[in-house]
Amino acid sequence: MEAFVLTVKTGSFVATSISLNTSPQMIAKYIAFLENYLGLKLLNRTTRSQNLTEFDKQYYERCLFILGEIKATKTLAQQYSDEPRGNLKISAPVSYGHFNVIPVISHFMKRYPKMSVDIQLNDRYVDLVQENFDIVFRVGELTDSGLIARKLNPYQLIFAASPSYLAQYGVPSVPNDIKKHQCLIYQYVNPSKKDYLWPFTINGKLVHFPISGSLTSNNTLALAAAAVEGLGITMLPESMLREAITQNKLLPILQNFLPPAREVHLLYPADRQRPSKLNIFIEFVLDSMS
Repeated sequence: MEAFVLTVKTGSFVATSISLNTSPQMIAKYIAFLENYLGLKLLNRTTRSQNLTEFDKQYYERCLFILGEIKATKTLAQQYSDEPRGNLKISAPVSYGHFNVIPVISHFMKRYPKMSVDIQLNDRYVDLVQENFDIVFRVGELTDSGLIARKLNPYQLIFAASPSYLAQYGVPSVPNDIKKHQCLIYQYVNPSKKDYLWPFTINGKLVHFPISGSLTSNNTLALAAAAVEGLGITMLPESMLREAITQNKLLPILQNFLPPAREVHLLYPADRQRPSKLNIFIEFVLDSMS
């Protein structure tokens, strides 16, 4: 049936033989076997082309259905296999991926050593379908993409600076004080304008204050390192700064004015026949991050 379906699609025994890694003569034998089994001629062939009869068309559709069911049956069996195996292609934002996703993937691969993972860290918007990702972690509000979205723990931004910087320039007590300080600026916050704003929560409302600083970067790891070196105040994810704060290399500030935590979702295609490796990874992430 696979040989018949591919021959209809390609119009050629040669092309079908290449896809199935066999010879054109073997493809002809497969078709002849079907013809003998059915008692009907398939693929009205001439020396230059082949034409589909009405029976061919209906039989082709039935073959597609049957082969689809066979594939679904195999997928079902894989879901009950002892151990998942194969590769997963994953996308996540850079800082979130580094500090939140990589530790979870590490635990996942230790539990399932036959799995391999290709994780791409990038702050640009990733099209899961077009770029052939199995799963995407996305921070921020979602648009209606037709994908399944599972909510994870929120992503909290905090403000921090080194003890040496705060000792020299003072500790800001209210958001308006930020105007007097050197701020370490993440370029993607507002890449097309000269004015940069930081969000603060004041009396339950989100308020933005302009900031300025001598150091700008498109890399959050660089900004975290600069903050530890005493170059200014940074606004970065709590998960990224947690270790430096624990080691007293950074001190959190303005904690009563933190912006609202950002939503985080796990996105994947709405496919009822997802492979077991993907289902297992999804459940592992949800257990670890929600």
